[in-house]
This record gives sequence, structure tokens and C-alpha cells, in this order.
Amino acid sequence: TMALSPEEWSDWNPMAKDFNNEYINDQCQNMIEEAPAPVRPHSVSFKDTIEAEKKARSVKQQKYPYLVVQKISDFVTENMLTCFFGRDLILDLEYRPMSRVFFVYFKNIGSFEAAKAKVERNPSLINCQRGRHRPPPEKIDSIPAAAAADPGPNPSITERTEVNLSLRRICTSTGSQKHPIFIQPPLLTKADYAVKGSLLAINDPDRRYLYVKYEFALERHGAYVLKEEQMEKCTVHYLSGRSRKISIVAAEDSTKDEDINTLSHIIEKIGLRECVTCHNWTDVCCKVCSMPFCNEECFDNVSKAHQESCGTGKELDLGDSVGSRRKFPKPQMPPSGSKVKITAFQQTNVCYVRSAALHDEVAYTRVLTEVMMEGKASARLDTLPKSGQMVLVKFETEIIRAMVINVDNLKDIYVVCIDFGNLEVLKLEDLYQCSPYLAGLPCYTIAVQLRGVPKCFMSPNIREAMYELSGVMVYKLKYSKKEYDSVKNIQVAVLNDVYKNGSLNRLLKTITSPTVPPLSDPGFKEDYLPHIYLPTGKNIDLVVMDNTLLKCGLIYCTLKDLSYEVTKIQRDMQAYGESSSTTCSFYAPPKDELCVAKYEGKWCRGLSMELVGDGYPSILFLDYGNIVPIHVSDIRPYPPQFKFPVLTTELDLIGSPENLTAEQIRRLEEHLVVGSTVTCNEIVHCQESNNYSVRFDELQNIFNLK
Repeated sequence: TMALSPEEWSDWNPMAKDFNNEYINDQCQNMIEEAPAPVRPHSVSFKDTIEAEKKARSVKQQKYPYLVVQKISDFVTENMLTCFFGRDLILDLEYRPMSRVFFVYFKNIGSFEAAKAKVERNPSLINCQRGRHRPPPEKIDSIPAAAAADPGPNPSITERTEVNLSLRRICTSTGSQKHPIFIQPPLLTKADYAVKGSLLAINDPDRRYLYVKYEFALERHGAYVLKEEQMEKCTVHYLSGRSRKISIVAAEDSTKDEDINTLSHIIEKIGLRECVTCHNWTDVCCKVCSMPFCNEECFDNVSKAHQESCGTGKELDLGDSVGSRRKFPKPQMPPSGSKVKITAFQQTNVCYVRSAALHDEVAYTRVLTEVMMEGKASARLDTLPKSGQMVLVKFETEIIRAMVINVDNLKDIYVVCIDFGNLEVLKLEDLYQCSPYLAGLPCYTIAVQLRGVPKCFMSPNIREAMYELSGVMVYKLKYSKKEYDSVKNIQVAVLNDVYKNGSLNRLLKTITSPTVPPLSDPGFKEDYLPHIYLPTGKNIDLVVMDNTLLKCGLIYCTLKDLSYEVTKIQRDMQAYGESSSTTCSFYAPPKDELCVAKYEGKWCRGLSMELVGDGYPSILFLDYGNIVPIHVSDIRPYPPQFKFPVLTTELDLIGSPENLTAEQIRRLEEHLVVGSTVTCNEIVHCQESNNYSVRFDELQNIFNLK
């Protein structure tokens, strides 16, 4: 090719043809018309522009359904969302950089539901929520002159007006009876240890069981009992704060020598041998003759005999130089940073641990084996034991040591299983005599208080977590001696999972701390909670929880043991109600939904029975029985963590006339006092209507009054 001169280059224009091309000009003109460049007049301020954008967005949100998608990563872009939902479904996309969210508008409700189905099928790709529909503002055609001149204060939803009883169809309670409070007396006191000759002072000198509490009363009444798990050659039972493995093979089929030989064979496989002096298991031995010993003390006791036989091929003959009884290592608090296992939970913030070191594991297993073998020949107790007495307890194929804490009667004997830490309520026929040798064996379980974990009621999710975390998992124990509680004789500590490096304290704190659910979430019905109804039969002791509906022939009662649990539940409700006031100032629960309401200064759980529009829903307090109009500012949403059972039963009074007189109601209230314990003649359950009825023969005279 020939080179062009500069004059020729200046005349050459590669875009000249495009300017003269009609097709290209039409396309460019159409593009300009479809997407004109935004021009903002200089007279419009930035604030006015923001207000105009807000107004346009509000109009669009009123007209079209939309999703709010969070920009959780750089991969979430407009093109990605367009490809994910499809161009045919999307009407418009809007990104807000300050809040890092996309507003995805859809053409109609059908497109919206189709897009929502895609999100449900792929929940890990997009994190979004449904946009709230904004109703258009109401247009006021004309304003009265008087109202325009003096509009007056705007009515507030928290403003308390008069209760409208005329519109209510449900009968409400009469009077303002306070809810009863039941405090369970402690199982042990300091005076029990100070009594002269007290077995508690002898067998529990450190008073580690002084503040022990029984938090598993609901399991005795059939609530929260987890199903048994079948494992290889054993069944796992979950009860009273610990998981216990019960061998399927009967223990009576094996002898003591066979069981000891089997255990010794298993331990030898691990690489341990029995010390010639103290008979404990060790991995230390002489490098010449392989004589096993634990430490210098054990070696010094047999040094002369060992010197004569070492390296000669002769057997070591100790004779009577050492005892025949096994010497167990002294129990002590595992050092900070050591590995431990949880043996049992006593409360939400108190558990028992033992060292998971190899030598301590063997010593702990040896103690359980000694108790199991020696206890087979033990005789059953024939008299009531005393507090502090050591006994043996037989659970199917399991025999363990226990110390008696409190004796109420033949059927309610509180004992603590010292090798695990759990508290049991047993009968006299379950207890056996414990020999002085078994009572003197060391106890390796230590109680620790979990730092930062609140003490609260044992809910089902807490119990399930505790049973899963105890027995098998290994934790690293962290504590400071400065945090030792000298009053309760317990060490405050932190437990971290060795393998996952997760904090058990943080996990339990999360489980035990209720959260206020969003108002957009659906509420919970009454069937969300389990129920523990009264037993049927004759001559049953009942605790009266409420008598304000006697005019309707109803009374609410529970058992004595369950009345203590009601007070514990109310304490958790009180803490939740006080803490949620900062995030939720009022709540109007829909009909038949659960809530937490304040009555006479106490936060309790309730059920919305009726709404009449006066700001006072009719609330049935499930744990007591009274129905009271409560203002919306004293009501909070029900948290999902509070899955506590309903322990109070509604009872129809058998023989009660339809219309009771004021005198009859007054006499019934004097007989059935709130908080008192009464003995009924019979409780009957009607399966067709699922109603419970109670009969008091001594009330028939009151019913016959005219």
C-alpha cells in the first residue's frame, strides 16, 4: 500500500458513513428517546430530590408487590437478580447503597409468588424478605371549620381509656385477686449440718450439697421425658439431668471375677498396666524388667524387692509388703485448662464434671465397677434413712452410690448420686445398704457454676441440649481461683468444646435468653404448649390457683408439686416482660394467641380471648385461671423459647347450680381460698368434651342454699 500524506489523512473520516446511514440514525434516535439523560434544574435542591425519590418509591410500593433482597456479597448484583428471577417477572430493580439492599418489584401478585417459590427452593443463594404493603393515605374531602380551627391532641394507642364491659361476650373475673406465690423450702439448711452427730457433716464435710436443688419435678409427672435410644448392647435413658446407659444383658448373669477380668482386659488394650503397689492403672514401668508403678512413692515401697529381681528373670515377690486393697488417687479439682466431661446437670447454670485424663478415667471407672460388684450382695433398707446416710441405689442393671439429702415420707426420699451429681426422688424399696468400704471410696465429680449463664426454668429445649451435651463430649475447663464462691462452695468456670472450640456457656446463654419475636411473625396458639392435667381418682389434694369464676361454676387448681413450678415459670416471665419493654411498648394479640401480660405488677403468660376495640383485650392467665381486660401497653408478644407446659386445670364444680347467689359465692370463696390446699372427694374426666370436673361433698350444703 502507498503511504498517505498528512493532507489526505485529515480528509479521511471513518464515521462519515454512519452519519449518512439512515438505519443507524433511527436506532440512535430511538435509544435517546427511550432513555433520556436525566437533567436536574439548578433550582431544585438535593433535599427536594430525596423527597421526590421517597414519594416515588412509596407510590410504587403501594401499587406493586416487591421483595427486599440483602446484598450479602459482591455476587448479588442487578444482573444476577434479573437472571435468577427472570426478566418476564421483574418490573423494576432499585438498589439502595446506604442500606445495601435491592428492592425488586414484580408486575403482579402471580409473578411475586413465582419469584417467592424460587427463593424457597434455593434458600442459600438469596437472603430476602417480603416487602410490607403501604396503604395509600386516606383522602379527606372536607374538614369541619371547628376541627380546622382547633384540631386538638392526637389520640395515642397507649392512652388508657375506660374498659367497655358491655361489648364483651366472655365472662370476666370478679374482683382483683392477686396471683398466689409458692416457695419450695430448701432440701438442706446449715442447721442440718450443725446438729451433733450429723451424718451430713461426716459424709459431706465441704457442704457441696447444701444448696442442691431438684429442678426435674416435671419429669415425675410425665412431661419432657425423652425417648430411650437403642445403642449396641445398651439402652440410653435420659432422666434427672443425666444420661445413663443400661446394659441389655442382665448383670446377674455375670460374676464379679468375670466383670473385673473383662474390665482389666479392656484397660490393658489401651496400654495401661496395674501398679504393683497401689493397684491403679499406669503407663510408667521399669525399662529393664517392665515392672509397672505410678510414681516415686510407689517405687520406694518395693525398691528392695525390685532390686533383687530386676534383670535376673525372677518374678517379683512382694509378700505382705503392700496391701491387697486398691489405693485410689485423691480426688481434686481439675486444673484450669484440663479436659473434663460432664456427668450431670443440676440447674441451667450448674453442672458436675470429672477429669477426662486417662488415669482419672480409669480410676473413675474402677470406682463404679467396685460399687457395682460389691453392691450385688447388699441387703435392702427396711427403715427410713437419715439425712447424710450413704446408701446404694439400683436402677435396673445399674448400681450406684447415693447420699440421702431429705426424707419426707416413704415415697419421697431425695438422694444425690455422688458419682454423677444428679438428684433423684426415690422410694424406700429402691434403697440398699452401703458398706463402709464402698462409702469410703473417693468421689471424683466436682460441681461448677457456668459463668454468665442465667438460672432459669428448665424448658424442653434446655433439657434436650443438656442431655446431648453430657456424658460423651469433652470440654476444656477454664477458671480463675479468684472466682471461687466461698458461700456456695462452688467454682465459677467456662467450658469450651475441645473439638469444635465452641463455648458451652455461650450456647446455654443463647438457649435460655428469650427474644422478642417480630410483629410480622405469626403468633402461637394454645396447642403450642403441652398440658399436664390433674390425675383422676378420689381423695386428691389440690392447690386452689383462682376462684374468681365461681359465678360460672369454675375453679382452677393444680398439684402441690406443680404449684412450685408455676412460680418458677412466672419468674422467667417477669424477667422477659421487664426486659422487652425497651423494644416493644405495646402489643394487641389476635384472638386465641399466646402473649405475656402484666397483672397486678406481675408479668404472666396469657391467652387472648376477645378483642372489642377499646384497647383492653380479655386475657386468660393460663397458669392461674382468671380472665381480666389488660391494656395493650401491658402486653408483650410470646417468645418461642417459652414452651413451658400448662400446669393448671380448669374444673367444673359438680352439683353447682346455673345461677349462684351472692351468698353462695361468698361461702364458696371462704372454703376455696386462693393459694390454699384442699382435698377433693373425686376428679372425673369426660373424654368426649375433654373437660375435668371435681366433687366436694362438703359443698353440697352451700349449693342447696336458696
